[in-house]
Amino acid sequence: MTQVSSFIRTLLFSTIALCIFSISLPSSAHAVSQEMRLTSFRLAETDGALMLNFGVGVTQLDQLRLLLTEGVQVELFCQVNLSKPRSYWFRKGLTETSVTSLLYYDTLTKEYFLTLPDDKAPHRNKSLRKLLEGAWRSITLPVGSTTLMTSGNDYRVTLYVEMINTDVPEWLSKSFFFWSWDPAPPIQYSTDFTY
Repeated sequence: MTQVSSFIRTLLFSTIALCIFSISLPSSAHAVSQEMRLTSFRLAETDGALMLNFGVGVTQLDQLRLLLTEGVQVELFCQVNLSKPRSYWFRKGLTETSVTSLLYYDTLTKEYFLTLPDDKAPHRNKSLRKLLEGAWRSITLPVGSTTLMTSGNDYRVTLYVEMINTDVPEWLSKSFFFWSWDPAPPIQYSTDFTY
């Protein structure tokens, strides 16, 4: 009887400790109402390569600004896939390309910084809105070579965009897999076309 009672007492104590720990965690209210949106989505063929041009906008700049001024670094991760349908199985992936952009705030200069893979020096501006409109309004990703495609066949381009809080330790994000630490939920958009 005492072993069962001891087990129940330990289980109850562990549950209460977990609840207190969960309550003391930082709030993720900013992640609930913050959203990203695609401002454009265009495919074009340039010099034998299929290129995707798109823009990313943020709905609640004040919440993102608050995160950045608190010292959080935010990474924009964009991934594009080219696939084709198969008769009796899942789609066949042909290519996959990704790009990342890092956004952070410098408390000494009171400026926002944004890195892009093609630029050697980071973009900087005191206005977060102007910085994002200048850098994330038009992002171009190579989808793949047109030699991978056959004329008259159907294909699909899928874009996945995620805004990641890079300051969350990996052990914490894995421990609370049901809790979103990212500033905004990811978005995904697909379009089918015939080449």
